[in-house]
Amino acid sequence: MKGLIDMSATTVIKDILEAKGKTQSELADDTNVTRQNLSNKMNRDKFSALELVEIADALEMNLILKDKADGKEYIIDYPDELKGKSKRNMTEEEKKAAQKKSEETKARNAKKQDN
Repeated sequence: MKGLIDMSATTVIKDILEAKGKTQSELADDTNVTRQNLSNKMNRDKFSALELVEIADALEMNLILKDKADGKEYIIDYPDELKGKSKRNMTEEEKKAAQKKSEETKARNAKKQDN
């Protein structure tokens, strides 16, 4: 990691991916978006708060705001029913495949936490 000095969301995400040995393609799969969609967002450095929370979840992290004055931290999160929803129109088969992938990712992340 380069540090905490004025870094864009894209730079932070790329640094974390590198540190964790993950690819942008894997992150796209883990967050239920197309590789092209994630690539476009990374190139524009444009993410919604929900997308950043989903990315943080996929990277086993939290999205945090920190008060500059007193250092108090606030975790940004959304209810699970809002996370992982399709970002595009998908067939029922694609939805089932995406759901299966999401469940596999959650199981893999839970297993990593147990180790």
